[in-house]
Amino acid sequence: MRSACETAAQNGAKFNEAVVTAMAALESAWGTSYLAREANNILGIKAGTSWKGETVVLPTREVKDGKEVVVKSAFRKYPSWSHCIMDFSEIISTRLHFKKALDYLNDPPFFLLALLPRKNKPGWATDPLYFEKVVRVAKEIESLGGPKWVK
Repeated sequence: MRSACETAAQNGAKFNEAVVTAMAALESAWGTSYLAREANNILGIKAGTSWKGETVVLPTREVKDGKEVVVKSAFRKYPSWSHCIMDFSEIISTRLHFKKALDYLNDPPFFLLALLPRKNKPGWATDPLYFEKVVRVAKEIESLGGPKWVK
């Protein structure tokens, strides 16, 4: 994961490494999910109508009206994990509801908070416990020698 982050950063991607590493571990079951293995999509990035690349359709859990439901969604397929991270950077840099995260590149908790849904605005995840889950994984990764959650 570290080399994917380094490659993405060398190619101009802007993101917080601790947050992206934790999100990727959570979203991809530590890199073991079908989506991570077969589509190099470690961040659960869906393929909207603007996506022109390859896709893979898989069931996914979403929280709608406070209830967890399983829906089929098209996800983006990437040539590598670093491409997935570069696309994540592009998404947060170009979509108005994510741009605030760029103000917190060196502050993992606020970077993550800026990605999450706010009143009447979309966000990265529908799970109301997403922040807590990412923080828990980030602290585990930090204990294993990964990027620091809080500097």
